[in-house]
Amino acid sequence: MATNVVAFVGENENGILAELSCGMARSLASMGLRGHVIDLHRPGWSDTLEPIARQGIAFAWGYAGVGAALEVGGDNLWDMLQVPFISVLADAPSQLPANHCVRARFVANGYLFRDWLEVQRRFIRSPQISAMLPPSVPANPQRDVLAWARRPHRMVFVKTGDDPARRMAEWDAWPAVLRAVLHDATSVAAQRPTGDITEVVLDAAIANGLHLEERLEILFALFNEVDRQTRALRATAFARALLPLPAIIIGRGWDHLDLSGARASLRPAVPAEELPALYAGTQFLVSTNPNFAHGVHERPVNGFAARACVVSDENAFSRERFASLPSFFGLDWTSAELEAWVAAIFHRNFGDGPDTTPALAMAEEQFGPVRFLQAMSGLAALVLAGNRLERFER
Repeated sequence: MATNVVAFVGENENGILAELSCGMARSLASMGLRGHVIDLHRPGWSDTLEPIARQGIAFAWGYAGVGAALEVGGDNLWDMLQVPFISVLADAPSQLPANHCVRARFVANGYLFRDWLEVQRRFIRSPQISAMLPPSVPANPQRDVLAWARRPHRMVFVKTGDDPARRMAEWDAWPAVLRAVLHDATSVAAQRPTGDITEVVLDAAIANGLHLEERLEILFALFNEVDRQTRALRATAFARALLPLPAIIIGRGWDHLDLSGARASLRPAVPAEELPALYAGTQFLVSTNPNFAHGVHERPVNGFAARACVVSDENAFSRERFASLPSFFGLDWTSAELEAWVAAIFHRNFGDGPDTTPALAMAEEQFGPVRFLQAMSGLAALVLAGNRLERFER
């Protein structure tokens, strides 16, 4: 029986997915499996893969579908090897639709958020097996090095910024009717708590006389623009709420902020391998979610795993799952009171700190690596079983 499991990584912001893949690969040992991570941007990666493939691969995976479409002589590599590959998908299908529809029988889609699976089934309808996977983060080995009250960073926001005004100015080059859809949809999404914006975009298109379900390239372009604009507005709202405070904002893309009179410090992005120590030295980790209702960004869970408190926008998932956690502070990002709420949390005397143990227990029990890896292994077994059955052509 093959015991090798291979994770593929490519280029991504600050190496976060590569670091996460390495953490997951290390956790495979508890399941009797050997984890390998292959960087497709590194020369000679195929020479690394070849001996592993000869030994036998139980399954392979890649965040954002990296590695799913590898080919040899025009044929999908995983079909040729008859090895299950799991595309672990956490981004909206509108960003890279091709990643959600790889026409290979040994490639399956594993979704971390139900919203994106539903969008794929509604519009793309990939012939692949598609299933849910539990989101996961590695344990933070430095979580207990510093007691909460002794941590040097009061409030930290690790986020790449994006200028909403610049993004909106780029829409001037779009056809007038599509420009109207973008403005109408964004104006609605910007007034709503965090959640799925699919219906918002569809309603705006219909209101402007457009039915684009049969022209997905146009519809997904609209989805993507409204999605990015809404996320830019949300992140900017939190960043502006932090500016009057001696907080730390880490990441590029914040040139659009007015720093006159600001007390917050802006710092460049840090490599992903430095984030666990940063989180474990932080009292309040600030975060914002993508536009989904049924899930949470990995940053809050990483905060829980570091015994940090988390300040974030709320969605349906966090209202249901995190409301009882003393160390989670969920806020309405659309409220005019956002800056006052963030300031109140910053200045409040919490003594030795809120109880972080319930959130840590949740991170370990509900978001631990083994649950994620076992679910991928189960999905890989389903792919193998499905391919032993007689093919049914529609």
